[in-house]
Amino acid sequence: MSFGVATASLVTTLFIPDRFHSTSAQMIHGIHLAFLVLGGLTIFSALVFRALRNDDGESISLHHGTAVEAVD
Repeated sequence: MSFGVATASLVTTLFIPDRFHSTSAQMIHGIHLAFLVLGGLTIFSALVFRALRNDDGESISLHHGTAVEAVD
């Protein structure tokens, strides 16, 4: 969770101009852009994780042999 908070704050600082010399409208626009980018990153990561197979990570899991298989 801390990695997500750090990423969100870094992305937000990229889109907000100098916070001491920007208007409220500029800051809100920057925050909206940051939300759009973070939403895109979330969708991208979901696509990457969707490519994983059911048995990926089984070698490091503590639950060997307890995987539930899908029934067709």
